[in-house]
Amino acid sequence: KKWDAETGIELLTLEGHEGRVWCVRTSVDGQVICSGGADKTVRLWNGATGVPSQIMRGHDDKVYAVALNVDASLVYSGSDDSS
Repeated sequence: KKWDAETGIELLTLEGHEGRVWCVRTSVDGQVICSGGADKTVRLWNGATGVPSQIMRGHDDKVYAVALNVDASLVYSGSDDSS
């Protein structure tokens, strides 16, 4: 979910992961949200609308860490599969 930190109002619900979501990061400008979860996927979302834009598969276990470079052109992920 995306929340307004000042008011506590929910702004977006990002739906798509199967199971738990373990990590979330945003791009510097907030236009991209990146998440990783128990379903072994890394997902990208539009930061304004919550619409999914990419699903990356390739891990053999849960994804516990994600990161984006400054312009969100690269995604990094870490998993329980030791990669």
